[in-house]
Amino acid sequence: MALAVVFALLASCGFACGNILVRVGTQRVPAPTAALLTVLSSMMLVAGLALALNLDEFKALSPIALGWIVVLGIMGYPMARLFLITAISMVGAARAVPMQGIQPLIAFALGVVLLGEQPSLLVSIGTPVIVAGLLLVVMPRPDLSSGGRVQNVRRLGYILALCGAATFAGRDVISRHVVSDIANPLVTAGLALAVGATVLTLILHRQVAVSIKTLPRNYLLICGLAGLFQGLAVASLFQALSRAPVTVVSPIYACTPLITLVLARVFLRRLETIDFLLVAGTLLSVIGVILVIWGATG
Repeated sequence: MALAVVFALLASCGFACGNILVRVGTQRVPAPTAALLTVLSSMMLVAGLALALNLDEFKALSPIALGWIVVLGIMGYPMARLFLITAISMVGAARAVPMQGIQPLIAFALGVVLLGEQPSLLVSIGTPVIVAGLLLVVMPRPDLSSGGRVQNVRRLGYILALCGAATFAGRDVISRHVVSDIANPLVTAGLALAVGATVLTLILHRQVAVSIKTLPRNYLLICGLAGLFQGLAVASLFQALSRAPVTVVSPIYACTPLITLVLARVFLRRLETIDFLLVAGTLLSVIGVILVIWGATG
């Protein structure tokens, strides 16, 4: 269980670094193009590692395992990651990413109802504490300078972030079943990314081809680098899910918004506004994460 906690925390760090780089990249790169670039670079890294380290596992995959992996790939990349990247481009990383705080609550409910998991008392207490803190982060602020159009963009960004959180939560529950009972975690992550990259390429290839010709190379490279961090995060997440219940893993890597907030404060001062409610919400979330870790390792 302790190793699962380590992998979940590594996943949160990888996702946070990727989110910050996406925020920088989407200043000049449209969200759909950024989504495809991140998924492609993630796929090359994780699928390459999986082929090098677990080739026999690839050959041994059953049709049932392949079917589940296709579902994971579609949920995680053409859907959830595109939702999140679009939300980040609209409202910023410090505000979009904390909306993922609803994800542990959804995963918590699905894990209990669908997988029959029995979370410990501390995990049961820590999950809603995390959610409460992250909801505080996105509490509406009075902003007299914002017009109606800006407010509408923010609402849409929050809605997209929530859609991404719900989709990621469903993916986590399915991933727990696949990587614990059916397929190798690294193989699952690599193939799911390959599925997602294929679907996104089919949908966005014309738009991306035009974008690549006209956009600054350095911003495109930043999006690709973001994908490498996110690929390592996905691989770590699947390793965690292969070792612990989703009701434990999901709340722990829900500390991604906390790390994102710190990184935004350090690297995105001109792009992100950090106020008291953001800080208070993140501190409350830290308490929830600590409770979950104690419950998982105690």
